[in-house]
Amino acid sequence: MKKSIARNLYFLILIVTILFTIAYIKFYHIEGSAFSILKEAFNSSGAEHLNSEVYIWSRGGSWFGDFNNLEKMTEDFECDFGIIKNDLYSKNYVKNDSVNKIEIIGTTYDGNKINITAQTGGKNSGSKETYVSVSVSADSENCELDGIAENIKNSFKKYNLEPVLSTCVTGYFDGKLDYKALNDISKSIFKDSGASKVNGIADRNLISVSAYSPAISDSINVDGKKVNLNFAIRYNSYEDKTYIWLASPVITAEY
Repeated sequence: MKKSIARNLYFLILIVTILFTIAYIKFYHIEGSAFSILKEAFNSSGAEHLNSEVYIWSRGGSWFGDFNNLEKMTEDFECDFGIIKNDLYSKNYVKNDSVNKIEIIGTTYDGNKINITAQTGGKNSGSKETYVSVSVSADSENCELDGIAENIKNSFKKYNLEPVLSTCVTGYFDGKLDYKALNDISKSIFKDSGASKVNGIADRNLISVSAYSPAISDSINVDGKKVNLNFAIRYNSYEDKTYIWLASPVITAEY
């Protein structure tokens, strides 16, 4: 009798250990940077890759009106990010009573597209805010934006700017997808990101869903709920393609 109880206890402990190990491995399999999790979830959707983008911005209220320092900072950013001054390079200014702004557009040595923008209020502006933003987009499916994002954040911090980051992967499917296909895509995204739905909307040609994944460290608060994953799917009848956007924490581009 005692041997039977001991044997049953042994098997119970063994089963619990196995289940715990499986859960542990599953969680840490998906845990990682927001971009790596987005890529894995995007790949599971089966969509064709169009581009990946990282967007980082910050306020800099103490620099209000100091456009010369903003301009110098953007020049330092050019060097930090390896922007090439070729035919694709441009630097544009907007200066009036409302705003002083500089925008630099170009490409990096590894072929990524980059946009640097810095602006502060003009002399008659009621705004006391300064904004700095950098976006980098890559067409390659195998691009690694993690290192690029870290480089940008470090450059922001050199100027005592607190970076806010958003990452987005964009792709497409040929033709219009039926309900079953859209449902399968949504399920695969939730499964591979470890996310659960927070809220969403749907109509004939658009699905937009906000979710939360414990595998992604950062999140924002929306109506008292944590959100760090956002995906949208829209059919374009003119092109006969169904586009998908997968972002963390939210989609910042128009769709």
